[in-house]
Amino acid sequence: MPCAQRSWLANLSVVAHLLNFGALCYGTQAQPGPVHFPDRRQAHFVKALPEYHVVAPVRVDASGHFLSHGLRHPITSDRRKRDLDGPEDRVYYRISHEEKDLFFNLSVNQGFLSKSYIVERRYGNLSRVKMVASSAPPCHLRGTVLQQGIRIGVAALSACQGLTGFFHLPHGDFFIEPVKKHPLTEGEYHPHIIYRRQSQRAPEQKEPTCGLKGIVTISFCIEEFVLVLLLFYY
Repeated sequence: MPCAQRSWLANLSVVAHLLNFGALCYGTQAQPGPVHFPDRRQAHFVKALPEYHVVAPVRVDASGHFLSHGLRHPITSDRRKRDLDGPEDRVYYRISHEEKDLFFNLSVNQGFLSKSYIVERRYGNLSRVKMVASSAPPCHLRGTVLQQGIRIGVAALSACQGLTGFFHLPHGDFFIEPVKKHPLTEGEYHPHIIYRRQSQRAPEQKEPTCGLKGIVTISFCIEEFVLVLLLFYY
């Protein structure tokens, strides 16, 4: 083999290694394929959506470099509110959506829930009630959405179990939620769905009121509830 050709091949090999190394450092995001929805209610709801996208959120650092597929922000519940202002108490996510990388710059929303709130669960009637004082660490987040370093929107998300919540972009409002009951494996991403908030419901749908049994109606009420919370707490 001629010397010039060997030199060219060697340089090509070096470039390939550098590209691979760069991809590993940045944490190239896996593109999710077809997803099965184990949760029956969610599967039914997804079928009723005009459009949705499956995404694979990852936790990154302030520079956008990959940290983990685990999305929970490691903050303990005994941190005082005045201590939650440093850069170490911010959390960043990267989501590839509609062929664009969205960068979420979020901080803990300490004022969202009282530290001594109680969760009450009802199982069909008043005789089957379970009340539990919450001791979970804060996991409700709010902040901005950036693309190529430019702020393009705002977000209010819960990272308690995957990412659930709302974000606003110039071209619309979007909701995100994890694929429920998806088997989680360490080192692998947790698929989520993103769908656009519909400004108008289909004509055949009745005006919803919370308390009805329809899955789509319940989801609509939840969406409106999230928007109200965003307005009051952001």
